[in-house]
Amino acid sequence: LPFERTMAAAAGGAPGTVPVPGTEGKREPVLSLETMNPAVRQVEYAVRGPIVTRALELERELRQGVPKPFTQVIKANIVDAQAMGQRPITFLRQVTSLCLYPELLALGSFPEDAKDRARRLLAACAGQSAGAYSSSPGIELIREDVARVLQRRDGVPARS
Repeated sequence: LPFERTMAAAAGGAPGTVPVPGTEGKREPVLSLETMNPAVRQVEYAVRGPIVTRALELERELRQGVPKPFTQVIKANIVDAQAMGQRPITFLRQVTSLCLYPELLALGSFPEDAKDRARRLLAACAGQSAGAYSSSPGIELIREDVARVLQRRDGVPARS
């Protein structure tokens, strides 16, 4: 969007709309098919198509013993790394499990770093429950952590 439209959107009015120049108070959507980048309009999600068809053919040929300079086909078109053999990020799953079911903290089957992170997050939640409502902007501890990471990464002061 042109800078002027972005600034006009920030000036007020219905969310997601901007004033139409030369009209009295008429507003239009900020994002529409006309204002959208044409490359975005033309994006295709190819879960089918010639590349996928060829990948399936190659897999079939490998199963049939047809010699190839490779032993497997990696399908990177579906962005499903775990389906392609990548192990899940266990730490995130452990912390999530511990936050959603804190009784698991008493078990010895979780690593201490995951338990520590879960305790820290739960302490920042109302009632020490991940199911409790937070303030509208979100849990303050998480906002502070994100601001700190962005400030360290970008070198620009950030607020939570």
